[in-house]
Amino acid sequence: MKAMFSRVFSKKERPVHRTPGHSAVSSELTTGDIENYYLKIIVDCLRRMLVPVDYVEVGVKRAGTGPTGLIAFAGYVRIKKWDPVMTPVLLQNMPVIDGRIRKVVRASVILEGTHFAGLWFQATSDTEGAPKALLGLPCELIHQPGGPVAA
Repeated sequence: MKAMFSRVFSKKERPVHRTPGHSAVSSELTTGDIENYYLKIIVDCLRRMLVPVDYVEVGVKRAGTGPTGLIAFAGYVRIKKWDPVMTPVLLQNMPVIDGRIRKVVRASVILEGTHFAGLWFQATSDTEGAPKALLGLPCELIHQPGGPVAA
């Protein structure tokens, strides 16, 4: 598997040596294969958290280049239906969900050739059942003497 990743993500072109009788069909991973792999990990994590499949839409896209120069992929979770109990809990636990996904990704060989850029959550005002006004009170900001001064 490691050899396959190094071939897929190598920066230089390698000459292709084929012996007669072998097909030109590649067994290397494509960008779509990698996106599907990350997608399965994210969907499985949300399923284990008992998030109904019809409440979210999950996607994975290539997101440029990671800090080490590897191809980066990001997961996108769009909330399609707002549940007044489940959805706030889901959004409050975004760091936990991200951590669980990163744990599974670290345990696989996929990070040898890619970088996981993280999760992006979206809940629009058009989401079915979404609140139309602010719920709760925003935090009150208190200026404390000796703190950082705004420029």
